[in-house]
Amino acid sequence: MKKSLLKSRTILQLEESIKQHGDSVVKEFLCYLRKNGTPIIEELKNDTENDLVIFIYKGDKKCKSVLFVPDIGVDRYKDNYKDFRMERIMGTDLWYITYEIENNIRLMYYFSPNDPLDNNWYDRYINRVVYDKFCKNILIEYDDGKEVKCSYIVMPEAPKHVWAKKIDGIPEGNIDEYKFKSKNLEDKRRIRVYTPYEYDKKGKPYGFIVLTDGQDYIDTLMAVETLNNLIASKKIPPIIGVFIDSIEQTRETELNCSDVFRGLIVDEIIPWIKNNYDISGNPREAIIGGLSSGGLAASYIALSHSEIFGNVLSQSGWYCYKPEGFITINEDCFMSTKFKERDKLPIKFYLDVGILENRETMIGTNINLRDTLISKGYHVDFQWFNSSHDYLSWGETLAHGLISLIGIK
Repeated sequence: MKKSLLKSRTILQLEESIKQHGDSVVKEFLCYLRKNGTPIIEELKNDTENDLVIFIYKGDKKCKSVLFVPDIGVDRYKDNYKDFRMERIMGTDLWYITYEIENNIRLMYYFSPNDPLDNNWYDRYINRVVYDKFCKNILIEYDDGKEVKCSYIVMPEAPKHVWAKKIDGIPEGNIDEYKFKSKNLEDKRRIRVYTPYEYDKKGKPYGFIVLTDGQDYIDTLMAVETLNNLIASKKIPPIIGVFIDSIEQTRETELNCSDVFRGLIVDEIIPWIKNNYDISGNPREAIIGGLSSGGLAASYIALSHSEIFGNVLSQSGWYCYKPEGFITINEDCFMSTKFKERDKLPIKFYLDVGILENRETMIGTNINLRDTLISKGYHVDFQWFNSSHDYLSWGETLAHGLISLIGIK
């Protein structure tokens, strides 16, 4: 995406109407926005790959500036982010900015009114940004139990989501909820276990998937619906899903290559699941997966326990992680060095990363791990998706990963 020098038809017409009829036009325009939503998309002449997208923010009398903050990886605008300042429309409380954007992506974005234009990106994302109140596409995330609203746009040619949604008439599996007590956890941890429709404990043992950030997968990414849909469509065999919640205060410590957390999974949770559910002991039928740091944790755990997990499903894996004292060799990421130290293991990989993610910390490290694994002879399915490090695509790509690793041929 790039900032456009073209003036949109919408803005030109609005400015002309304000000149002729005054502020009453603004009220009419606001009614239009509330009814039809934002941003506004206009086709570009002689361009089949991009559209003109107009983002609009309504401030108040105290609003002196607005920064547009798209979720495209800070590296893409950290040196020129002042160019992302929005322009006021003729002395009104309306601000706009126009971009030429690929017509096949999903994009999350925010506004930062009265932004001081500093380099404190953590504070900007945590305390300053607001969602687009005119936008019809709102994603709700939860930060330490607090509801956070995010606005996003789905461009006209973006791939449709086929699996990560509820489909009427699809047989539904069951969810059991537990509070798991571990010697390695201060508090009891919520674990939810999915069993497929017509689960039969006396039949053939079931393959299974273990996912960290269980609350995100179930509440935001529609993982239960995805499993129902894939199983009913015979894209994958019936499997059991183990969803382990993460706690904001301890998530980074647990998922960033923690031997304590690895022990929790392998020595406590897996034996407990085996005692309560009919899961297969064949590692080729077992998947460990996760998103971001959860993808990193999945690769780390499988590296040490391929006798349990023969499949890794990594979504935007956080392979930029470096433990204290780690010195990179040949610019390899930490996980690449760990796999290079070992003989090839019986593990299949599904790795994905978004085209709008940080090019160095995310895209570069995922490609580095991919190339390392391929050089060692591993089966690797590496996929791109058309968004960033957010929740706009991970639900659907979870389905892609499951089909890739255990799909019915």
